[in-house]
Amino acid sequence: MNMQTITNYSLILIGAIIMLISVVRVRSLLKFISTISEYHQKQVRLFFVLHRELMVLFFIGYISVLVAFAFHYSFVSETFVSFIFFSGSIFVYIGTIVQSRLLAGVQNTLKGLLPICITCKKIRVMDRDSEGSEKWQRIDTFISEKTDVDFSHGYCPTCFDKVIKKIREE
Repeated sequence: MNMQTITNYSLILIGAIIMLISVVRVRSLLKFISTISEYHQKQVRLFFVLHRELMVLFFIGYISVLVAFAFHYSFVSETFVSFIFFSGSIFVYIGTIVQSRLLAGVQNTLKGLLPICITCKKIRVMDRDSEGSEKWQRIDTFISEKTDVDFSHGYCPTCFDKVIKKIREE
């Protein structure tokens, strides 16, 4: 085997390993879907699944090309290389869609109008259990569900002074 052949085999094998690692790692990304708006969650989940399936196809393509090169099946290797390049364009396109949907979801999570009760400070959210209905929820509960933030309750200095004053009056 000459150096060019060894280099080609090595590059294809390294590509296959990287693709396999990517297939495994994409599963851990699914946990972040809960941080985006419900409107985008179903779409992003679908695109993640499509993206992952394309990665599996890439992995199979890499291995097939490696085998075809090793046994000198030029027709098969050329066909698979063409397939891999075509799939690559779809892969990049779906990746771009996933990224844009995730960014739109994050932007909507961090920005926007949040209806809040003027008296009790609960916020109006869409109920997940029934389509189109609304419910009122404490703001700390809402934020805890949408992010990795837990709340610790206490008093600000002004409220603390009011509570102490009220206790002393009683």
